[in-house]
Amino acid sequence: MRVIAGFHRSRLLVEVDATSTREIKDRVKESIFNSIGPYFSNEIVLDLFAGSGALGIEALSRGANKATFVDNNYKAIKTIKHNVTSLRLEDESEVVNSSYLDYIYKTTSKFDIIFLDPPYDMEEINKIIAIIGERKILKDNGVIVCLYKKNNSIKETNNGIIEYKQKIIGVTKISLMKWGI
Repeated sequence: MRVIAGFHRSRLLVEVDATSTREIKDRVKESIFNSIGPYFSNEIVLDLFAGSGALGIEALSRGANKATFVDNNYKAIKTIKHNVTSLRLEDESEVVNSSYLDYIYKTTSKFDIIFLDPPYDMEEINKIIAIIGERKILKDNGVIVCLYKKNNSIKETNNGIIEYKQKIIGVTKISLMKWGI
């Protein structure tokens, strides 16, 4: 797995040595970042269910200002810290060992981009989006990027957050969501 574009382009990332996480394919990452803007300027990013941290690191490489990586798997936290350190992104990164619910309920931060890449067998993505809407941790012009199994679905509107774009790549469905008008 590698960083696709930006300052850290082509740098390799270590993957999580666990069966509970899956690698995000370059083709999926490329599609996501082409959809939300290939390059950024000072965005604040939340990589929830971060795994190796690939999505948040890609955003930092493309110009995001800060990324918060949240996972509750010890091996994932160790992998994220390794990847962040190897790319010298410690000053732009916060690595949080927490469950997604604890983090969402406790954070006072607001994010421009929220990556949701939970395990595909997890059926709580609508609940997570609803809590994000309730807690208002997505900035007014922010975007949520949801990755989930292609034969699953999410609500088109969820606590004020609406889906505005959807793609299927292989077994992965990607939904882009923002605040409704």
